[in-house]
Amino acid sequence: MTTPVFDIASAQPYGRRIPAHLQGHFKHYVVEHHGGFLLAINFIAMIAYDLYVFADALLIPDMALESLLLRGGLSLLGLLNIYLVFHHSRNLLLMDLLMPIHDIISTIAWFELLKRSTSPDVDTFLYAAVVFIILANLGARYSFRGILLCSLTISAIIVYNVSLLNDGQSKPVLVFAIAYLPVLLFSLFISWTNINGVRLAFLNDLEKERQRDELAGLNQRLEELASTDALTNVGNRRAFDLSLENHWSQMGLNGRAFSLMLVDIDYFKPYNDHYGHLVGDRCLREVANTMSSSLRNGQGQIFRYGGEEFVILLQIDSQEELGVLAERLREEIAALNIEHLHRPDALNYLTISLGVAMSSAPGMQQAHDLLARCDTLLYQAKQQGRNRVCLEQVSETT
Repeated sequence: MTTPVFDIASAQPYGRRIPAHLQGHFKHYVVEHHGGFLLAINFIAMIAYDLYVFADALLIPDMALESLLLRGGLSLLGLLNIYLVFHHSRNLLLMDLLMPIHDIISTIAWFELLKRSTSPDVDTFLYAAVVFIILANLGARYSFRGILLCSLTISAIIVYNVSLLNDGQSKPVLVFAIAYLPVLLFSLFISWTNINGVRLAFLNDLEKERQRDELAGLNQRLEELASTDALTNVGNRRAFDLSLENHWSQMGLNGRAFSLMLVDIDYFKPYNDHYGHLVGDRCLREVANTMSSSLRNGQGQIFRYGGEEFVILLQIDSQEELGVLAERLREEIAALNIEHLHRPDALNYLTISLGVAMSSAPGMQQAHDLLARCDTLLYQAKQQGRNRVCLEQVSETT
């Protein structure tokens, strides 16, 4: 998965906003990292709400039975809602605001008990209403707008019912408001801080992931540079040595033979001397590209062995297939018709010679033996006039 791009340095210290293209990732992050907390806070709030049945029994005893039945019924409804939201809907906004919504319902229900009670302690008990706003605000982790709307709704319900219980007298309402307002503002600030903390953690995680991906990309690029010949853009000698040993080890594990070609550009020194090094470099690149293009995907790897020599490791264990491919490579290089008027034979174009062997040939004890065999075969190809393939012949019974 590609890491979304975001410059965290451009974010403001407070009120961090999640860009639109990151909203999906952010929701997934909140559910993954805070879904368990949101579920737990619903149960904690429900337990706290149910425990207030004892306070009701003490301060409004005439409503004790109704309080018990009402809280029990609302708790059952709350459990159902928790199940539906957290196990079926999985809607993050609902998960975040379920407890504050329950708080709104609970606030209304509690004030109905107070309004119906004749206890002299009702006026004192009113101040317990701050618990509703505290519980509502301390659990949110995603939507501050949502929690702000719920908080204002709860506050409006509380102030309205406090006014009703005091018969519209302004002084008791004012005293209550003076006590209630700091709790409201402080709990909202905590909620806002928590939500911004979640956003900042998400953005920090994105930035760390981006840096990890960037570092991994740089390391991969460095590894490629360390194993790639800068001129021809094929593997270098170091990469070949490692790959040859790996092929040999794999053969020891799975028993499947592989093949090796050692390729030399015929009479390259006089070509380089007469046409110049820039033309010689271009020639090396063209030969390497042509041979690379001739290999099917996954069929083999080509490396520059040194100077004008190349080696090709092939996942081929058929002598016939290997011979056909070697001849095709030779013919394709000749078909490039690269002018070479300074070679001592009668040909006036560039050619290659190839020494080709399979790892299953007799006498192969280690990877170096296969390379030495190809070098011997290449020497034979040169001795026989160049522009040819010398293939190690392996009998079917070998």
